[in-house]
Amino acid sequence: MRVSERPGRLCVGTADIWTSITTGSAPNFYAHRSKTSMRIGQISAGLLLFLALAWGARSVEAQQFRAEVGGGWAIPSSDILMTGPLEGERQAQATIDPGSGSHVYGSLGLVWTLSDNFALESRLRVQHSRMPGSTEDFGCSDCTYSNDPDGRVRGAAVEGQIILTSVGRINPYFLVGLGVVRTTVDGVLVTTPEGNEVQFTDVEVTDAGGDVGVGATMPLVDNLLLTGEIRAAGSLPGAKDNAVSVFPFSLGLNYTFGR
Repeated sequence: MRVSERPGRLCVGTADIWTSITTGSAPNFYAHRSKTSMRIGQISAGLLLFLALAWGARSVEAQQFRAEVGGGWAIPSSDILMTGPLEGERQAQATIDPGSGSHVYGSLGLVWTLSDNFALESRLRVQHSRMPGSTEDFGCSDCTYSNDPDGRVRGAAVEGQIILTSVGRINPYFLVGLGVVRTTVDGVLVTTPEGNEVQFTDVEVTDAGGDVGVGATMPLVDNLLLTGEIRAAGSLPGAKDNAVSVFPFSLGLNYTFGR
């Protein structure tokens, strides 16, 4: 068998499999992710400045404690490069295009009333997004695979929200957060029809992260609120390779303790 290499694709031919892969540079798939990370960082900086000014000028009238859980769907913004060692210093490479998957989160926070029109919430949020992968991205239809290259993006952040409280029952809000994000993808053992094996290693990347987004809350009963939200969550500018940003769409239930 023979193996040739195209950017992000392993191609099976007729000669000794895996041994004729030449070492090549990784595909340049980071441009889109870098632009996304830069936008997240720029928006985060602007909203953090706004929150700092609002916090410094606040006149606290009430304080509430909020707990929220929810979930939805998350769309990843970039590809992931997986590598597997060969003989010598050579490596097999495959570019994985992760799919969208389920998203869950939970948060705890405090709310201060700034005026009749605005409230400020500060909270700690943790979130988890799935990124199902496909072995089709390895480009070898005759090979067998130990598992799919499934991935996850986990994050924890301290967030600030500016809530508009003067527009009726539905209260829109703007949010920004800073924290840490971790991207992982399961390694895959690839076995060729001739019985040769290449172990594509796990991907594990931890990086500084940020969140920006918009949402709205609507009262259901008593202190229970329904929350709908769209956000971007991921690495900041200068992100590490294979650090993935995601765009979650979610619904949640928010319970407020206090008046």
